[in-house]
Amino acid sequence: MKKTLIFFAVFMGLASGIACAQERVVVTVDGDKVTSADITKKLWWQYSAKGLSDLIDEKLLLKEAARLNISYDAKEADKRFETLATGYKDKKEFENNLKAVGWTSADVRELIKSQLLIKNTIIAAKGISVTDADVKTFFEQNKDKLGKPESFKLLQIYVGTKAEADDAYLALSAGADFAKLSGLKSTDENLRKKNGDIGSISKGLLIPEIEKEIFALTPGQYTKPIITGNGYSIFKLESSKPGESAKLDDTLKAELKITLVNQAVTQKLPELVSELRQKAKIEVVK
Repeated sequence: MKKTLIFFAVFMGLASGIACAQERVVVTVDGDKVTSADITKKLWWQYSAKGLSDLIDEKLLLKEAARLNISYDAKEADKRFETLATGYKDKKEFENNLKAVGWTSADVRELIKSQLLIKNTIIAAKGISVTDADVKTFFEQNKDKLGKPESFKLLQIYVGTKAEADDAYLALSAGADFAKLSGLKSTDENLRKKNGDIGSISKGLLIPEIEKEIFALTPGQYTKPIITGNGYSIFKLESSKPGESAKLDDTLKAELKITLVNQAVTQKLPELVSELRQKAKIEVVK
C-alpha cells in the first residue's frame, strides 16, 4: 500500500508537467493522433511504480555501502564497461546509441560502479562466503551439466516445399555436391552464402525428432527431407565430436565460485532491502 501511494503521489505530481510539455505527433491512426506525451503517460502508468521502487532500493543500498565503507574493484568496472562497448562497431556508434536514450559514457560507468558497490554491500552485510568445499559439492551435484556435450558439424539444405525438398534429395542421390546444392537451392540467404554450413551444434539444442534422425547417421550421410518450421530441410552430418566430462581445475573453480556468490547475492538482496526499508524514513516531496 505504501509503495502504491508513493507511486500515485509522484505520478500526479508529474502529470501536470507532462501535459504542459510540447506534444509531438508520432503516428496517426485513422486520423487520430498519438503524441509523444501520450507515450510518456502510458510508460509512466505501466513502469513508474517499479522504477520508483527500484530507485528507492538503490539509494538505500548505496547509503548502506557508504556506512559500511564498501569499496569496489575499478579494474573490474573498466572491464565491464569495455565489454559493453565492444558490442558496437566503434566508439562513436556506442556513444551515439547512448545519446539516443539520454545517456553518456560517464552515466554507464557510474551505473557499473553502483552495481559493484551494491553487490559488495550485500556480500558484506549478509556475510556471504563461498568455500572450496562449497564449490566441490556444487560441482559433484552438477557434474553432468558442466561437461561438454557431444556435438556434430552439420550442413543443411532448406527449401519451402516438399516438391523442392524431394528434387534436392533426388539430386543428392544422383551424386550432387551437398554444399554446392545448398548454395544454389536453399531459400535461406545465410545458408546460400555459407553453402549450407551451420557449424557445430551441441547435443540437446535441436528438436528431439531432428536429433534422432541426425544421430542415426554416420559422417558423410544425410537425412531424408524433414519438416522444419514452414519448410523442409535435409541435414548432412560432416563430423561428430564426443562429449567431455567436466574437470574441476582452477579455471572452473573460479567460475563456479563467482556463480555461487552471485546466486547468494540474488537470494539475499530482498532480505537486506526489507531490513533497510524498515529503518528508513521514506517521504514523498509534494
